[in-house]
Amino acid sequence: MSESSITIHFVGGESLNIISGDVPGIIERLKSEEWVVVNEHHVKTLSISFFSVYEPGYDKKSEKTVRKLT
Repeated sequence: MSESSITIHFVGGESLNIISGDVPGIIERLKSEEWVVVNEHHVKTLSISFFSVYEPGYDKKSEKTVRKLT
């Protein structure tokens, strides 16, 4: 089974690519928590601009926006 990947794009242009078998779980945590630890990376969710998800078998990445927590 191939794993999906998620690229987290941050305000300021930096990004972090994560390969995981639980991309939906990561997305849920990114939407609901202030800080998330993903594969030993500490991610401050308020710094996220958007994220892209790639699933094997599809030619294009589908971009999804992360709601801002204010």
